[in-house]
Amino acid sequence: MGIRPASVGLAVLVLGLAITVLGAFLAYNAYASYSPVLPRATSLDEAITNTVYELLNLVLKLGFLGVMLWAGTVLLKNGLSTLVEVYRVDRGCSPQQS
Repeated sequence: MGIRPASVGLAVLVLGLAITVLGAFLAYNAYASYSPVLPRATSLDEAITNTVYELLNLVLKLGFLGVMLWAGTVLLKNGLSTLVEVYRVDRGCSPQQS
């Protein structure tokens, strides 16, 4: 017995939904708990270095969350497309017919 396309579509859909919800939760958690740590600087170059470090840290976190949300939505789209095509084939419609 082989793997049914509907099962694969449902698994991809659930995985995409889980990644998207987890990414949204992590993004909100990062937003709610963000507080910049800027130590007292004795010179202008120290102040700039500390600020750039903090901004770079924030950008890296946001970039990771963006990629995570993007991957989740791609999985959602492909899982849903698979389920729609399986439904169309089961109903007797030709695949890829709008």
